[in-house]
Amino acid sequence: MAQRQSGRVTILDVAARAGVHAGTVSRALTRPEKVAAATRERVQEAVEELGFVPNRAARGLITGRTGNVAVIVPDITNPYFAALVRSIEHAARESQLQVLLVDTGERREEEVRAARSLAQEVDGFIVLSPRRLHRELDALGSTGAVFVNRRVTDRAAVLLRAAAATDEALRHLAALGHKRLAYLAGPKGSWAAQERRAAVRRTSSAVGMTAVEIDVAEPTFEAAADAAARISRTRATAVVAFNDQMALGALAALSRAGIAVPHDVSVVGCDDVPMAAMVAPPLTTIAMPTEEAGAAAVRLLDGSGSTVELFGSLVVRDSTGPVTRRRATASGGGGRRPSGAGRG
Repeated sequence: MAQRQSGRVTILDVAARAGVHAGTVSRALTRPEKVAAATRERVQEAVEELGFVPNRAARGLITGRTGNVAVIVPDITNPYFAALVRSIEHAARESQLQVLLVDTGERREEEVRAARSLAQEVDGFIVLSPRRLHRELDALGSTGAVFVNRRVTDRAAVLLRAAAATDEALRHLAALGHKRLAYLAGPKGSWAAQERRAAVRRTSSAVGMTAVEIDVAEPTFEAAADAAARISRTRATAVVAFNDQMALGALAALSRAGIAVPHDVSVVGCDDVPMAAMVAPPLTTIAMPTEEAGAAAVRLLDGSGSTVELFGSLVVRDSTGPVTRRRATASGGGGRRPSGAGRG
């Protein structure tokens, strides 16, 4: 069958090849549940034979949908967020959605600006670890939104829970003889950071361990590495970090200071980014189900307002080990909290 003079296959060409009306082709492509199975098969065969690519703008006029979803991420250079974005893209592709990525650079005001500028161009937002509250995102209006790692009233949410695995991590350290740990805390405005901080406080108390909390400027490799002196002053035999980026920064700082991991100090992270298994020693960490989280976020774009909870699990590698006699003596067990490290 000859194509039109423009060389572009149209919906009329597909309709003629399938022997149906153009409106039936449109329904088969946009609302397949409204078309009989045999007819859908004929339309799909015609689409494949002719190499038809639907015009997204025209389809939007018919369906009232753009086929786009915006993903707002605080820091795409963080491997944890990169993994989440990749899983969202995989799930979106299966749902025939295009992903528009916005990196806010950890700037709170950028989340609202992005929402306002994209609200008319997307069918929904997936907001990763938002720093703003729901009332400050009213610019979304009727546009659907799914929040990852933030509870928002009447909005869909995907929560990656690390509390139980954090509890397991501290009990793992306690079983190795650790009595004193330094906790590199995450951003105070972060739901995930609040959950993990609470778990550290609760479990350290339950197992008779002293936890000294260190507030770090940013949840990054560089900021954690800069906190090396403060880690040393805690006299801790173990370091637990809010995320792997911070744990890797601590590993680097301890190495530069001549402190061996895990012989002198054990280190635990959270997220299980690819680099966690590549460093020396490989990092003990909490693996978070990012693949499942991305798929769940795309499913929730239907506006159901549901909350999906997914749970992390402890992965024990070589960065944790038993307390050596030298370190146990140096730590002195309890003692007063050193200056420069305090509860946030």
